Amino acid sequence: MQSSETERQKDTNSGLKPRILSALVMTPVAIAAVWFGSPYFDILLFLFCAGMMWEWARMCVPAHYNGVSIVAAVAVGVAMLMQMTGQGPLTFMPIAIGVIIAVARGGKNWLLAGFGVLYISLAGLSALWLRNQDADGLLTIMWLFFLVWATDTGGYAFGRAIGGPKLAPRFSPKKTWAGLIGGMFCAGVIGGLVTYFSNDAVNWLIVLVSMVLAIVAQIGDLGESALKRRFKVKDSSNLIPGHGGLLDRADGMLTVFPVAFAIVCFAGLALR
Repeated sequence: MQSSETERQKDTNSGLKPRILSALVMTPVAIAAVWFGSPYFDILLFLFCAGMMWEWARMCVPAHYNGVSIVAAVAVGVAMLMQMTGQGPLTFMPIAIGVIIAVARGGKNWLLAGFGVLYISLAGLSALWLRNQDADGLLTIMWLFFLVWATDTGGYAFGRAIGGPKLAPRFSPKKTWAGLIGGMFCAGVIGGLVTYFSNDAVNWLIVLVSMVLAIVAQIGDLGESALKRRFKVKDSSNLIPGHGGLLDRADGMLTVFPVAFAIVCFAGLALR
């Protein structure tokens, strides 16, 4: 018993160094790309989406994952270029073609293969619109980034400290209801801080929306956990040392960006 506990501790410690180093490299790059905007943000976003397409296809379509992921990456790349040049509804034509090809090559997992192309594409296009076309694009994207990070950190800290009933043991045995509530609280704090420093007053509607988006982020996290359990893999890939894959790092973002886009674009929500 003691030996197995020691081994687990060694595994944790051995993975801690690459995890920290990866975070030290990735975080400044992501923040810099968001800060300087187009074309740096656009290029990084495309590379991230292409990598996630590859990971998704690798799990769902193992026999044809290279071909499917290339088609999906081209589809999202063309869609991004069309969105940047104001093509409107035509933006979804390459995405539709990518989905059709993924479905055709998906075999018994055809539904998941097609859904992955649509899911990642919508998140990428939403992030692109929020950063480049929204009047407060920089502030909005930074708010969403820190909101998701706060949700993950708060969920982990509150879950470890309080414990209690499991949130969804079938998909993620370590997540608890206390962690969800802690993540919502931390996300609400981020919303309050963002509006306070941008408007000199706390916007309680943004605080509420931030807490709702924390739930959305957790749904994305659980969805990716369910996908990995479906295909019996620990991580989506090994692209990020110590962290696993791109999908493992961006699972919450994938659900938050489209919902935030809908709220900002159609409901007219503004941070200031």
